[in-house]
Amino acid sequence: MNRPARFAVLVALLVGVLPLGLWTAASRADEDATAAAAPVPELKFFDGADWVPLSPHPCWVDGAGATPEGTATATLKSKLNGPKTYVVVAGTTSEVVLSNAKPRFRIASDRTGAFRLQLAEFEVKDENRATTIERTSTGTFFTKGIDLEVTKIQEGLWEIRPTKSLEPGEYALATSDKDPVADFTIIEKGY
Repeated sequence: MNRPARFAVLVALLVGVLPLGLWTAASRADEDATAAAAPVPELKFFDGADWVPLSPHPCWVDGAGATPEGTATATLKSKLNGPKTYVVVAGTTSEVVLSNAKPRFRIASDRTGAFRLQLAEFEVKDENRATTIERTSTGTFFTKGIDLEVTKIQEGLWEIRPTKSLEPGEYALATSDKDPVADFTIIEKGY
């Protein structure tokens, strides 16, 4: 093949491949933006008669590991009874009050989303509720977490229950330290 023919073949290949590569990068960026803007999956709780939506509330990180730079040091120090990192929710109590010590929740999500959900116990501190966390290579670990039983109800719908009865207090279902939390209060029956 002569030199002009090789050049023509090379140009044809580049013209055919380059737009595809740019399109793939653009579509990948669109998918990443969509995933980042994806809403928190819908959560509901059973109030004894019906499934009621459990609204997410914003939270923030406070303490030694509140910045990305402090993450590794904060985790090491917290294991040595040093400064802790907290996820904080505004207010001293939740608007959602449950008297069932083993509440049932449902989440409209895929399997990964359902199993990412964590139940954490919160303590009242300075007019807010807070719980300790550790940041790991796989995400956020709520150190006052309670084991959950996750059951598939149907495709895209999962039921979640604590494996043990919850003591009266403040709790929240969360996926990370960046996403909103679905908080609730457990009270003793009879109040």
